[in-house]
Amino acid sequence: YIAKAIGPSDVLATLLNNLKVQERQNRVCTTVAIAIVAESCAPFTVIPALMNEYKVPELNVQNGVLKSLSFMFEYIGEMGKDYIYSVVPLLEDALMDRDLVHRQTAATTVAHMALGVAGLGCEDALVHLLNHVWPNIFETSPHVINAVMSAIEGCRAATGAGVLLNYLLQGLFHPARKVREVYWKIYNSLYIGTQDALVAYYPRYTKAGKTSCVRSELDLMI
Repeated sequence: YIAKAIGPSDVLATLLNNLKVQERQNRVCTTVAIAIVAESCAPFTVIPALMNEYKVPELNVQNGVLKSLSFMFEYIGEMGKDYIYSVVPLLEDALMDRDLVHRQTAATTVAHMALGVAGLGCEDALVHLLNHVWPNIFETSPHVINAVMSAIEGCRAATGAGVLLNYLLQGLFHPARKVREVYWKIYNSLYIGTQDALVAYYPRYTKAGKTSCVRSELDLMI
């Protein structure tokens, strides 16, 4: 209400300063407040200031910016389709950061973003971000794994099961057990989520003897 009444810029300046404090509770509440300002005053009033703040070389501030973006995309839902391309470079940077929490928060942002824009034609940006999320599937920290799995599930909903299956086929029969376990875990969740959609994307099998595995119905075009 205050942001609507006096304009978002003054409120935003105070909130962004709050990200520099040490106390975690304060920072988390600030990130939620920034997301609410973005929702009530339209995201284009907030995103430029947030992205500018990400330049500050301080962990707390950068994590706060990523968390704000995460909450913002969660709140604005399908309105996010207009803003995805502007934050892709920032998320790229965060997903390649050495700090675990950066990658975790960025993966959560990708998850909310993907679920918000499912079916709205932003698949190119999401596949690009998925390419940056994917190397983190071998992380051991439970929080990071949860965030990465959420991002992958979000991309499943937005880009379709076939895209993810193509990522998975390379690792399902890898010689190393540790690799296979991770890939099968992701495949199982993909199978639970979109079992019917996977049928058309399985590899082709040629006729073996008298047994035919070919489903010619899938070749029909309308």
